[in-house]
Amino acid sequence: MLSLKSTAKLFLCAMLVVFHTNIAFGAQQSKGTAKVTANIPEFIVLHYYSTLTLNFATPTSEALDEGGSEYKVSWEGEAEGDELSTSSLMDADLEFDGNKTTIKLPNVWAVRGFSKSGNAEVSITVGSDVLQNGASTIAMSNVQVTDGSNTGSSIKTNLGGIAKSSATFGGVVMDLDFSNTKRSGSHVGGQYTITASTI
Repeated sequence: MLSLKSTAKLFLCAMLVVFHTNIAFGAQQSKGTAKVTANIPEFIVLHYYSTLTLNFATPTSEALDEGGSEYKVSWEGEAEGDELSTSSLMDADLEFDGNKTTIKLPNVWAVRGFSKSGNAEVSITVGSDVLQNGASTIAMSNVQVTDGSNTGSSIKTNLGGIAKSSATFGGVVMDLDFSNTKRSGSHVGGQYTITASTI
């Protein structure tokens, strides 16, 4: 049988254990909230071809019957009559309107990146507008950029982020004048520059 003194000691020990247990395993909690800000710089990537070669398809050869003609011939060998002229020539499949043809080059540049507006300005300037092969030349004019919706020497286009999958693709449109083109083969020397800027 425990004495009163021993019982009191056991009770005190039990209370200390309970008190200690509450300190060790009691629910405690602290919270802290952090606000996160990300500063994204303006950044633009321009993809382009530094060399473009335009290989024109070989047209089908044509022989055009321009009808009939009569000539008066002198005994000295001179002849005159209904001669072929520019105005009398029949239309051919191979023909240019005023010696010019419009060339559309799709997807020859692309832009991606970040800007304050989410847009970019893409412009084009011509450094040399003559392609040459000796005395034979091709004149390049009306050179413009296009993104499918906008076309001009300078356009505002979407800058959809840095991922390649969200890049905006664009093309170049130009007129080529063949009125002074006399030779086949490579005509070189034309040059344009594309500039892409954040806006």
